[in-house]
Amino acid sequence: MKLSLNWLNRYLSAPASQEKVCTLLGQQGFPIEDQEQLPGGDVFIDAEVTSNRSDCLSHIGMAREVSAGAPDLELKQPDITITESDTAVDTLTSVTNDDTELCPVYTARVIQGVKVGSSPKWLVDCLEAIGLRSVNNVVDVTNFVLMEMGQPLHTFDMDKLDGGKIIVRRATKGEDFTAIDGTKHKLADSMLVIADASRPQAVAGVMGGLDSEVTESTTNILLESARFDQLSVRTTSRRMKLSSDSSYRFERGVDPCGVERASKRAAQLIMELAGGTLAKGVIRVGEDEPQPKVIEL
Repeated sequence: MKLSLNWLNRYLSAPASQEKVCTLLGQQGFPIEDQEQLPGGDVFIDAEVTSNRSDCLSHIGMAREVSAGAPDLELKQPDITITESDTAVDTLTSVTNDDTELCPVYTARVIQGVKVGSSPKWLVDCLEAIGLRSVNNVVDVTNFVLMEMGQPLHTFDMDKLDGGKIIVRRATKGEDFTAIDGTKHKLADSMLVIADASRPQAVAGVMGGLDSEVTESTTNILLESARFDQLSVRTTSRRMKLSSDSSYRFERGVDPCGVERASKRAAQLIMELAGGTLAKGVIRVGEDEPQPKVIEL
């Protein structure tokens, strides 16, 4: 897990030093593979995370581990507040989930009237500190929340979706798909896709499509937050020879309680950085949000 020390300290009650963070993570079972001083005073830390600890594939997850080993440090969760318009989301789009086995839950929010452009320095600095390239303020927010909370997200340009709707289904054999990275693929009927009324717009859990990517001309976006079957994502990723930070996490499992929270967090940041109005409510197809269990010790 690639970490920025400055970013990690956002979620601790007091700043922790490089030495303290590395020592505590090592004691918690996360050996430090690399450390590097970055321009501006930040520190890059690469910690080894075993495949059974997908809860630690995020800055908040690692901050939780640090705080668990230090009585003087408490975990700080980000404050999330969103303001919604009077326009109901289900009047703007719809979601059909034809395969709840491979997609236990799919949620969609709609933000209208965004202005896509450059990201602020603080966001660019966070992403670049862990080796990610800034794209634009909307895409950068989804990458930020991914690395903050561990929940992969995707944004579609709504005006590029045929029918303005989402259909979660298996691909038809030989169906064409062009990924965001420009590579072209023939899909197998075992692969789960996120489609519009006519064609796949993303391979579920792996990578979005070029046809509906968010660009500077985008004004209306559909924000996806979902859970996908681990084995399905792993098999599809390997067969297509496509991998991403999202597939890496979906293959290992994401927090069932994190889908909605990450969606709200991304909506909050997109409106702060790109403007726009958030439609009222969320479309949720599949499982209800589970209630966390509290165990007293």
